[in-house]
Amino acid sequence: MKKNITRRVVAAAGLTGAVAMGLTSLAAGGATAGPLPGGTVTRTLVDGTPVTVTLFDEYVNVQRAVSNVPTSREVWLSGKIKVTVGGKAEGGSVNAGYLVGCQVNFGASAGGDAGIDSSGTGAAGGSAGFTLGPGQATYFPIIETTSGTDTAYEDYHVNSYSFKGKKGGVVYSQEKFGLDGCAGYASAKAKVKVTVSTDAVKGVITLYGKPFSIG
Repeated sequence: MKKNITRRVVAAAGLTGAVAMGLTSLAAGGATAGPLPGGTVTRTLVDGTPVTVTLFDEYVNVQRAVSNVPTSREVWLSGKIKVTVGGKAEGGSVNAGYLVGCQVNFGASAGGDAGIDSSGTGAAGGSAGFTLGPGQATYFPIIETTSGTDTAYEDYHVNSYSFKGKKGGVVYSQEKFGLDGCAGYASAKAKVKVTVSTDAVKGVITLYGKPFSIG
């Protein structure tokens, strides 16, 4: 059955690039825009298979919503994800998105997403929109595929991209979501989960980006 990629996500192998640092404030309407530091993690599965996950060229642009309501924001996100596997592994799958919270301190720890409610994500094929009150958080996926040619009649969702071989990756550009109802501080951070299987083991490696303010 034909699959449609309903977000602007492009799979790519052998990605290269430098990680940029910092977040620059702009004067126009309290908007913020600039590069984020991304990150990298390397893990060795119990059978000795090495897996490296890198997030780079990550960029965020935060604007006030067109409604000009102080409790609303619009966020555009771009970035590149590179995955390298070794040993007897021949490919894997990538699940990527952003944890978004209203007055939630994600901190710098590798954990931190316990109790996050993902029910607020938007429908496939368009910009996600969700409402968050104080102390609430949600997950915005940047990879989303569906079956069929009309998303109104889809029969499944897949929030991951599978690749074969020793290298794979994902490129996303200007992925947008809207946040409403947050009267206080809002923040977000990237979450990349890679699953790799061999004849002996199935391993899951998670990379978290650096938390950043969205107003």
